[in-house]
Amino acid sequence: MIHIRDAQPDDAAAIARVLIQTKEESLAGLIDDHDRDFKFWHDRWLRYLRDGSSAQKSRGDGFAILAEDGGDLIGFAGYHHTLRWGCDAELESLYVRLPWQRKGVGLTLLRDVMRRLRAEGSRSLCVGFSPENPYKRFYFKHGAVAINPHWAFWAAMPWDSPGAFEMGQTGDL
Repeated sequence: MIHIRDAQPDDAAAIARVLIQTKEESLAGLIDDHDRDFKFWHDRWLRYLRDGSSAQKSRGDGFAILAEDGGDLIGFAGYHHTLRWGCDAELESLYVRLPWQRKGVGLTLLRDVMRRLRAEGSRSLCVGFSPENPYKRFYFKHGAVAINPHWAFWAAMPWDSPGAFEMGQTGDL
C-alpha cells in the first residue's frame, strides 16, 4: 500500500538517493557525473525543504511529498509557488523509482500536489523538463500544455474538470 507523507529536511538524503537511482534506472543515456553527485543533491534538497526554493521567479517556499511502500521511499514530488510563466506554482521535481513506474505512483503524487495547491488557492501549475526526457509525456498525458520545448503548464489544474484523474487511471510514472 502506497503511503504519502510530507517531506522534512531530514528526508533530504533519501530524496537525493531516489533522485539519483531513478535517473540511473530510467534516464541512463541522458545523465552525467553531476546527476550522480549525492552531496550536491542532498544539499540542494536540504536547502529547498529548510529554506525554500531559490529558483527564478520563486516566491521562496518549497515543499515535497514522499511516496512510500512499506517504509521504503519509492518516489517524491517537490513544488513551490512561483511567478514563472504567469503560474501560481511550479512542479520542481517528480521522480518514481523504475520498479514502481506505470503503477499510478506518479499520478498519485501529481494529484496530491494539485489538491494541496488547490486547497490553498492556487489555480495554475508549470513544470520544466529537458526536451530529450521521454517522461515529459506523463505531463502531457495528464493535461499539461506545452509552452515551449522546455516547459508546460496546467492553466486550470485537472480537478476543475469532471472526471479528471479518475481512480485507477495510471500514468507513465
